[in-house]
Amino acid sequence: MDLSRTDRNRLTVAAVTTGLLLPLLFIAGGRSAGSTDTNTTVAPTTTFDTGLLTNNTIDAPANLEGPVAVESNAQGEIAYPAGNTSESYRGIASFKRFPESAKNGCTTNIAPLGATVTVRNLNNGLKTTCVNINIGPTSGTFDIVLHLPVFEAVAELVDAPLPVEMSW
Repeated sequence: MDLSRTDRNRLTVAAVTTGLLLPLLFIAGGRSAGSTDTNTTVAPTTTFDTGLLTNNTIDAPANLEGPVAVESNAQGEIAYPAGNTSESYRGIASFKRFPESAKNGCTTNIAPLGATVTVRNLNNGLKTTCVNINIGPTSGTFDIVLHLPVFEAVAELVDAPLPVEMSW
């Protein structure tokens, strides 16, 4: 069906007008400013006992029957974390592909050379260990650089750089 230029213009104007007027009519078709709703709120009634007598004295406590514990039954004891005797440091970690001879290697200037460093990702709590080796200078922005497979044990590569806690 071939439409003339005039018919196409008329259809375009009708479509644009309809597209603009329908949302406006929908918005304006709500409640008028003069109308108000009269909602009646009914307070809920309860039939349970509130536990108070009519003279505002407290009833006797309930559910206190049973044997009295003579010894401590280890319930309610507070658990404290074990003391950390090793050195620890919080910093930023990244990754680098080391030579394959350094399978479990990392490099940092914070821990002593040759120390086994435990690295914990502070974002998800995963831990891994690595050996601090001298594999070249670390970047000035990272506190520890992990070998690629060691880094993948605690995070995805796209998560780098990571906030970590190191202990050795």
